[in-house]
Amino acid sequence: MVFAIAALFLQFAPAVHALPDVDLGSTALVAKSAHASADAMSVQPGPATTSSAKSDSTGAASGTLTMAALETAAQNSQALSTIRLPDPPAAKPIGVISAVEYPRRNWVLLSIAQHSAAAFDAYSTRQAVATGASEADPFMRPFAHSPGIYAAVQVGPAILDFAARRMQRSQYSFIRRSWWIPQSASTGMFLFSGVHNTSVANRH
Repeated sequence: MVFAIAALFLQFAPAVHALPDVDLGSTALVAKSAHASADAMSVQPGPATTSSAKSDSTGAASGTLTMAALETAAQNSQALSTIRLPDPPAAKPIGVISAVEYPRRNWVLLSIAQHSAAAFDAYSTRQAVATGASEADPFMRPFAHSPGIYAAVQVGPAILDFAARRMQRSQYSFIRRSWWIPQSASTGMFLFSGVHNTSVANRH
């Protein structure tokens, strides 16, 4: 029984196959020879050949770049010479009108007439108020019972004198031709008011 079991174990034991012997020395020699042949194939040209090739390529590239730059500059200058800029539109001159075109003497005469008419209005108002009448103008009413009315009534004519002088220098022809209207209208109103005040004072 024991012999039968031992025979079975020997029958199923794995068989070990022996590998052939390898010579490590010969393998190293083969590897060295292959590496030497690869180095021989990858040998580069000498320094003289490399430098000459570089100089040739550099000279050719610089010459090409120079020609290309010259051609580009010529094309750009030709393109710029063909561009025509439109002429700028003529600016409309702003005419500054001097007051010399309208004599200052006329303005001074109208100013004197206006201020004189205002003074006449103030005097007639004082006369009418003294006889029992009342001032209808709300702006002149506080000054109707005092001599301050002579100064207060001159404020309006002074403003109109300044406006007429500015109108003489206006760039619009219609305004320049109408500069005398404010002073003339004010003079007429003061004269009318003075005549009315005189008639009221005479009635009382």
